[in-house]
Amino acid sequence: MAGGSVLASVLPDTLNKPAVATELAHRTMLADLTRAGQRLVAVGERGHIILSDDEGNSWRQASVPVSVTLTAVCFADELNGWATGHRGAILATADGGETWNLQLDGNGVAAALLKDAQARDPQLVMSAERLVEDGADKPLLAIHCQSASQALAVGAFGMAVMTRDGGQSWQGLSAVLEATSERHLNYLLEHDDGLYIAGEMGGLFRLDQQGHAHNLDEPYEGSFFALTDTRDGNLLAFGLRGHLFRSSDAGQSWQPVMLDATQSLTAGTRLPDGRVLITDVSGTGWLSDDNGHSFSRVRPERQYPFTALLPIADGRVLAVGQRGITWFKPEGLR
Repeated sequence: MAGGSVLASVLPDTLNKPAVATELAHRTMLADLTRAGQRLVAVGERGHIILSDDEGNSWRQASVPVSVTLTAVCFADELNGWATGHRGAILATADGGETWNLQLDGNGVAAALLKDAQARDPQLVMSAERLVEDGADKPLLAIHCQSASQALAVGAFGMAVMTRDGGQSWQGLSAVLEATSERHLNYLLEHDDGLYIAGEMGGLFRLDQQGHAHNLDEPYEGSFFALTDTRDGNLLAFGLRGHLFRSSDAGQSWQPVMLDATQSLTAGTRLPDGRVLITDVSGTGWLSDDNGHSFSRVRPERQYPFTALLPIADGRVLAVGQRGITWFKPEGLR
């Protein structure tokens, strides 16, 4: 029996088991948070997707057909969005996150990559065939909505797929698999009309309109977990053990930013006033008011590892992570 078949026989059927309703979903592990018009949408473990229509003061659970851990979410407008997760799951919504449908899983991701590899580069076929053999066992880790019809998802081992028809079909991007040397791809950031990818083992890439990934300068060998940008156009890349780098030339070169932190940096965002907030794995915040040249320590209402940050209208910055949702108060961001 093939290895992928053995694994499939022992994995829980989380791709076909709907998320269980619970009033405590906002207190469980949440991985990402975004806005759909005036609504907030967060995703996390066990297929939990929760919605808030009052700027995060109360939350309710959406109807979700899977119970895999969900890792990322994006919306193109107030109605149309996608979420990604473990086992290669891609979910779509057309009603602002109220209901979701499964458009693709890891088997479909692998099949799409194999089809693309066979068409463009025979040398990539072996890597794609391994993904097919393994089955739906690898996570997608980030997704970017470019429009209501176009989205891109990336994940473990250089997996990347995109749709240009609202998810009716998904195309494998074997060129990304090749350019990234099958490294895990952790984060996507749109910056100056380009799409940037942060990955493991120092991997930083820029994706062009044709779906080709171009290697950027790699300032260290450790993993990058996320990216953000500054008001004056700098890119910030950050990851293991407090490593933070700034680029003023679209990633062609990077300068280290000195930070009094030794813990891994896990999430970041630019505030409406141009300041930048980054958090480490302890839940400590690091705030910059000089476009990422220097940072000072700030603390949230509750402190635990965070994976995503989102500024909201009342001046708070919502944070999601290991224990659900908390926030940085405006008076704490000074």
